[in-house]
Amino acid sequence: MYYSANEHICVATSDSPLGPFIQKEKQAMIQDEKCIDNSLFIDDDGTAYLTFVRFTDGNNIWIAELENDLMTIKMKTLHHCIHVSQAWEEIWARVNEGSFIVKQKGIYYMSYSANHYKSPLYGVGFAKAKNIMGPWEKFDGNPILQKPAGLFGAGHSAMFKDKDGLLRIVFHAHQSKTEIHPRCMHIGTVNFVKNNGQEIMEIGQEMLTP
Repeated sequence: MYYSANEHICVATSDSPLGPFIQKEKQAMIQDEKCIDNSLFIDDDGTAYLTFVRFTDGNNIWIAELENDLMTIKMKTLHHCIHVSQAWEEIWARVNEGSFIVKQKGIYYMSYSANHYKSPLYGVGFAKAKNIMGPWEKFDGNPILQKPAGLFGAGHSAMFKDKDGLLRIVFHAHQSKTEIHPRCMHIGTVNFVKNNGQEIMEIGQEMLTP
């Protein structure tokens, strides 16, 4: 289980997905640098990668390969992925964060969030790459999720396949139009569709809400 604590990325282990998860050595994966939002991706060949945020010119997303123990970062493989570069991302704070990677027909898709999480315009965009180390190219039509179905501050997503094989996206949003906390979790559906001859990631309008 990968998590952030006191602005450091950490990992804990368990013999069961139900826990308990224990971190035997109480130390960060990168001890001398603050980082957040770590997310695991295992490629088709079994190689494991971790994406996470480094605080370089705001929040930027980086990637690195993991050792076979899935707990140790190969620092020599550390590579920059994306940073704030589109107009919709510059409304409040320099933030690209909350990355999550899926692979579709040999292409890597990275969802990410931009703007400050307190902003009602916190949203989700995506970038794609032929090589997991990049270069990563952002979709010109970003954001693909912003104020969906009357929700505000929607972002920081992860994806999973449900029991019917549908690719789902789970994200948090503000409590209401006027209240940020406590934030609530919501679930949408992800599709890959053709757009100007290229396949893109698209999120449906229907949401599962609490």
